[in-house]
Amino acid sequence: MRIEAVRRTGTFRRRLALTPLIDIIFLLLLFFMLSSTFQRPGLLKVLAGEAGAKSAASVPGVVVRVDGGGALRINGEDVDGGAAGSMLTGLRAAGGDGAMVTAGAVATVSDLTAALDALAAAGFQNVRVLRRGGSAP
Repeated sequence: MRIEAVRRTGTFRRRLALTPLIDIIFLLLLFFMLSSTFQRPGLLKVLAGEAGAKSAASVPGVVVRVDGGGALRINGEDVDGGAAGSMLTGLRAAGGDGAMVTAGAVATVSDLTAALDALAAAGFQNVRVLRRGGSAP
């Protein structure tokens, strides 16, 4: 940015160049537009469950275990990521409305989130996330 002195009849008036300021404003506008998200997050009702807690009234129709690397085990069967959606949709159509999700020791948060997204896409409404008993990390 350059400030120039302009001489007029005996007085000095400084002239401010506005082009760099406008460039900065447009760069900030572009930054905030690109860093904003314009999607509505989907809501999934997740109920926290405890290991060892028993409830005879709510037995889940689907049990999903999430292991590291996105490996899923649905009702005791190992399923790869591509077939998980169709299997969950079939189980949902067969009348399963509840699901329980457990995470293995090496599962990451993104693996658990991907499993929850697959359950939501299949149409499950009641999803319980089961954590291992003991002290929380």
